[in-house]
Amino acid sequence: MKRLLSTTGVVIALAFSGVACDKIKPPQPQLQKPPAPSDQVSQGEHEAYSQAAQKELDDLRNVIAELKAKVASANQQTKVQLGEEIEKLETKLRDTQQQLMALKSGTVESWTQLKMSFVKSLEQLKSGIENYRKNAT
Repeated sequence: MKRLLSTTGVVIALAFSGVACDKIKPPQPQLQKPPAPSDQVSQGEHEAYSQAAQKELDDLRNVIAELKAKVASANQQTKVQLGEEIEKLETKLRDTQQQLMALKSGTVESWTQLKMSFVKSLEQLKSGIENYRKNAT
């Protein structure tokens, strides 16, 4: 009887340890998280875009200066009318330059929003110059 109880005890102990081993899982290896896809740009892309945008603004500034020089040689009535339009273009240019400064000093997180704002301002400036050219001829 003692032997039967001992054997039963050993079998029960082995059964519990076998069941317990099934529940213990080895730790899973830590997987590296892939970089989160986002609209964020690297600092290098940020700088390259800012430099290209500044060059484009400088070119537009030169175009406005050329248009202003042409207005100076026009008759008085034309000077007044076109001079007002040139002032509007210069105001748009200053606004666009401020947008670019905000873009340059913005954080990586705010880059997309600031870039969209800058692009919109730049497009308005370009369309203003095109409208001026159409109206001046």
